[in-house]
Amino acid sequence: MNKIAFEKVIREAELLSPLLGFKSDIHPIEFRKDPLTSRWCRINIERARRVKQAKTRETTDSTRIVEESRKKCFFCPENLEKTTPMFPSYFPVGRIKGGAACLFPNLFPFGEFHAVGVFSGEHHLPLDQFSPRLLEDCFRVCLEYFKFIYSKRPDIKYCTINWNCMPPAAASIIHPHVQILADHKPTPQLNELVEASMKYHNKNGSNYWIDLIETERKNGERWVGETGSVAWLTSFAPQGNKEVMAIFSDKVSTLIRLNESDLKDFCEGLSKVLKGYHEMSVGSFNMSVFSGPNDRNLSDYYFLNVKLISRPNFEPFYTGDDGFMEKFHCEPIIEARPEDIAEGLRDYF
Repeated sequence: MNKIAFEKVIREAELLSPLLGFKSDIHPIEFRKDPLTSRWCRINIERARRVKQAKTRETTDSTRIVEESRKKCFFCPENLEKTTPMFPSYFPVGRIKGGAACLFPNLFPFGEFHAVGVFSGEHHLPLDQFSPRLLEDCFRVCLEYFKFIYSKRPDIKYCTINWNCMPPAAASIIHPHVQILADHKPTPQLNELVEASMKYHNKNGSNYWIDLIETERKNGERWVGETGSVAWLTSFAPQGNKEVMAIFSDKVSTLIRLNESDLKDFCEGLSKVLKGYHEMSVGSFNMSVFSGPNDRNLSDYYFLNVKLISRPNFEPFYTGDDGFMEKFHCEPIIEARPEDIAEGLRDYF
């Protein structure tokens, strides 16, 4: 018996559309419920066709904006040592370096331990240029930072790696970088995932994440592929457009317990997803890693997982995809079916 319920309700909105000479136009709207958290989203693929007035204005070429931003970029090699912060004296080094990557404190932190990891000296990279090795270098220095903090402060046990790629995803600096946080408590979203996973385990006697992988692999609709110990799929009830999920199936629940093999598997898959995003004309996205606490192994019921969502492409004037429904009502409006996104990504796996 399938323990995971993929629940959706389809409603129809009718209007007399000027696009059809004021004839009847029926829009099917899918209301989908997340099988773990019970959060809902709404999907209407026709919304992707709506006119966005910002794009009709005369705009400056975004390529020129990228080039202009390069001149005074804090993260470019010629400026980084002079314009980025250093760790205080209790750290073994002022900045953590590995391969092409460099990690240092966030100049304007919103956490006690908030750092920035720069991927390389390249000021701008198209998404199909993020090789597994480039990703590994950066995530490896992030893990080094987390392990050091936890060794000195065992109360700081919640770690997360986050990537705002380009200004539409809230990146204030174009140069590719991640933001990492180590905190004493989980974020509300992480807490919800862990609590819901535990309730699922107590109710069904099994691990939700294992059940999800097995169910989605069998169904195939949202299954993307696997890279070693990491499973890749699109979310049934996404929180954002073109949402992709990675699940570490190697019984890992926390970031600092990742081994080299797990890290390589993840970076190989992430590189493939970014190539697929590039082919879909995605140039901006958000990514977050949802890691359990450092001091406990929750793998009986919770696995380390990662989510990516696309954001509007970078233009001087653009229409955002995060409005009142997302900010206040916590019910995202989605413009593409997860099943279609999965189909588009499978070729890269």
